[in-house]
Amino acid sequence: MREIYRDLVKGNQLYNTHEKLVNCSWMSLYIPKLDATCVLTAKAIRHEDVLHIKQAYCSMESCVAACFRLLPSCKLIKYSPFPKVCNLYYENATGHISPPIDQIGQSMHLLLHSCHEDISNIPVGMILQNVYQRNNSAKIHTPSTHKNCHIFRLPFVENFYAQRIQLIATSSLKRCIAFCEAPTHTSCNSVLFSAQEGTCLLLSKARNTTLFGGIAPTLQSSALFFIIFICYNDFHFPHAYSIPRFGEIAPTVYNIFNMTVSLYRVHFYATKAGIRIGLWETVDEYYCLMICLNKFLAGYCDGYYFSHGEKTCLTLSIRKKYALPRSPLTPRIIQFSDDGMLINIVKDLRMLPLKHSNHFTTEAKVSLFQFKEICTVQHSVSNVIPWINIVQQYVNISYLNDCIRICRFIRNFGLCQGIAYSKESKVCFIAVLGDNDDEVYLNEGFHFLTLNDCSKDRENERADNDPPELHVLPLVSYNRNTKYCYSSRMPNELCSSYARN
Repeated sequence: MREIYRDLVKGNQLYNTHEKLVNCSWMSLYIPKLDATCVLTAKAIRHEDVLHIKQAYCSMESCVAACFRLLPSCKLIKYSPFPKVCNLYYENATGHISPPIDQIGQSMHLLLHSCHEDISNIPVGMILQNVYQRNNSAKIHTPSTHKNCHIFRLPFVENFYAQRIQLIATSSLKRCIAFCEAPTHTSCNSVLFSAQEGTCLLLSKARNTTLFGGIAPTLQSSALFFIIFICYNDFHFPHAYSIPRFGEIAPTVYNIFNMTVSLYRVHFYATKAGIRIGLWETVDEYYCLMICLNKFLAGYCDGYYFSHGEKTCLTLSIRKKYALPRSPLTPRIIQFSDDGMLINIVKDLRMLPLKHSNHFTTEAKVSLFQFKEICTVQHSVSNVIPWINIVQQYVNISYLNDCIRICRFIRNFGLCQGIAYSKESKVCFIAVLGDNDDEVYLNEGFHFLTLNDCSKDRENERADNDPPELHVLPLVSYNRNTKYCYSSRMPNELCSSYARN
């Protein structure tokens, strides 16, 4: 496969020389939730020959992932991109041969052929060029670890040549970078992040390897590939700071699971006394303590930091030089806090455009009969919308057009930039333009539409006019050189008289 790609880079023509390369009626799609590239081919769905398994409102990538998890029961997919409706089917063995129709109306009919972790095994139908961008770097703040990190975005294809470490569920790039950077001893230096799919794949990529060239055997993906160049503290240590003697701090004592737990609260500065183990997403600080206690009993957690804003738990193992005496029945845990600390948060204006560089929209016209207008709307494919704030919610809204009409009505006396709507939950959110660092994460099944310009619908206006009156005007052609004239509606006698006059 590498040799084929190199030929493409040199500009050579690619024919069916590779035994696994098939025609372009096939397509391959990277699925972040599986960390695999799945191959799909067009196949018409005959409802008399299939058994419907389930329906879901989600992205195309999530739809394929759902079908894969139901294998071998699920093999056929009917997906409607605009409403994001995913229908999964089991194919009965009937012997009917259906024509290969890849799209019927607004739905794509697809057969899930196979999924591959190694791209060298993909029967590629289409090879696409990934474009390198010049403005591909930015700085990002990770509150979970109190770091500012300098990151670079590379073309999607480069991720295939990095070692896989762990797949994590998160919809925040800040947390994704923090998961990679959190452990003190880690080989993780890059991530493959999809806000739409809520996935973060931790990767290790050799620093000195040459870039592959940006050619990938897959369609455009919602996943973005980032290299972490360097991270540094978002704070400065106080002058002449020294790590406190933890045993001299008055602890807060709790009784948990027949254990007497002592918590010693200190500033985050003191984390330099520990080795960072890892990062966890938690609901509150109590669950963070439970995670540390679980690791404490295993012998390698006696400190934690809970980020209230990020809802994350950073676990640490205190170095022997500073550690308190260990006892399985009376655990002593260091509780790190950032209260009162002066934090230097880097706000890079390049970050949001870089993070949403694969965010694209489709445009459509919508008729609003009540306003006698036709409005242009932009439908966002991604579930993460930049520069937007949600300000109001309406429930029991049965149709998308009703949600759009609410937005148009609000514009008569207020602000409405767009709407977020879910057909499944019948919920309509009103959105307004936010600041440069604002963004909205929508659940699967939600659609975001920006309401652009509206113009009068002349056809609807004319529908209210009085019925037209029809008047017949005779058409006469008279030739001066003859005594005849020609008319389609006048008798010959009248025509002659008219001509003489």
